[in-house]
Amino acid sequence: MVETENVQTDRALKEVGTAFERTSVFWLTNFSHAVNHFQNQMVAVLYVVIMPELDFGYQDLGILTAVMILMGGVTQGFYGFVTPFVPRAWLLGIGNIVMGLGTLATGWVGSYGAFLGTRAVSATGGSAQHPVGSSLLVSYFPTRIGTVLSFNMSFSNIGSLLAPITAGLMLLILDWRHIFMIVAALSIVMGAAYFLFRDRVGAADRASQTSRVKLARGKASYIRALRNRNVLLVSLVMAVGGAGRDMGVNLAFLGPHFSNDLGFTTTMVAIALTAMQAGGIIGPFALGWLSDRVSRKAVVQGSLILSCVATLWLAYQGAFLPMLLLNLVFYGMVTRSRLTLTQAIVSDSMPDADRDAAFSVFFFLGVITSPFWAWLVGFLMENLGFTFAFSVMGFSYLIGITLMLFVKDTKIAPSLQTAS
Repeated sequence: MVETENVQTDRALKEVGTAFERTSVFWLTNFSHAVNHFQNQMVAVLYVVIMPELDFGYQDLGILTAVMILMGGVTQGFYGFVTPFVPRAWLLGIGNIVMGLGTLATGWVGSYGAFLGTRAVSATGGSAQHPVGSSLLVSYFPTRIGTVLSFNMSFSNIGSLLAPITAGLMLLILDWRHIFMIVAALSIVMGAAYFLFRDRVGAADRASQTSRVKLARGKASYIRALRNRNVLLVSLVMAVGGAGRDMGVNLAFLGPHFSNDLGFTTTMVAIALTAMQAGGIIGPFALGWLSDRVSRKAVVQGSLILSCVATLWLAYQGAFLPMLLLNLVFYGMVTRSRLTLTQAIVSDSMPDADRDAAFSVFFFLGVITSPFWAWLVGFLMENLGFTFAFSVMGFSYLIGITLMLFVKDTKIAPSLQTAS
């Protein structure tokens, strides 16, 4: 624990940038993350009309989701090598523009294969948001890691909250292709905004070091991250518990389940998904705030236990709307909290110099099993039904709970939490 305590002490003693710069990076990162989530989450409603038109089923949907997760997840593993050469703000700008172009192209597709291709491009563009955006935030707010990361996730979930109901309303007057074309502009605008921001963190090193030194430094950071027990364990918690970053599975299968199995209209599907996203706004911020004040490890373990309960409840919940909405709010609160809580443990466990590599390793390992989970849930739903598929997801949290027993607690001392 000495190394972790030194990391926290070093961070408490320094401020980065001016107040204006910190405010700018805070809100720019939050808004772009919200736009990223909006673009991803709106398809949960649009799948209801896209699947019949392009003629694909649950198993094809599982393959589509697996490919998107694979493209987004693999690229996340390399940003630690890129950041010594390219400012993080530029990486986020390029990523958002690529995501917007992929979304724009989706509006022109005429087959399942083309749809899969454009969604893969969009997922690749969006891959920078979590590792690079999180690293950028932590570098400017080193003494409020849990609160800042959890607020970023909660704010991004406002985009998730607005996506299903907005997409449902737009479907009343627009074709799904036009919706993709219109919302693509949001990502392109956010991407352009990043080029107006000057990222001071690491600028001196990028200017003074040779390419060989930068590569050697990046390699050393990756080695230290891969040797850090906490980084590896919490990455595995993300990988095994509840289908990795489970929103890929939720995004793909909940909308079609509500429509095909429960008989909901498109509007009711949008309302149900909106309830889940509402919980996703409250949960991450509340639990992230709590983790800055008590044991992070205990908060993560509590959220995993509640996630198991919520997922099993959802697996057996029928079409009775009041109970379904209550379940979905609870489900969103606890399942959406795991990402920010585990991120905070990773950040606490590694020094600032290794932060980019640590987040890259975390997000890469955390999603490496998600393509398999997406395919498996699609296969199980196609052959054994929704209840069986989501019961498997629910029980998978038990593995994550077990792994957390071996994680060293990274609780920040109260004196450091209040440092400014």
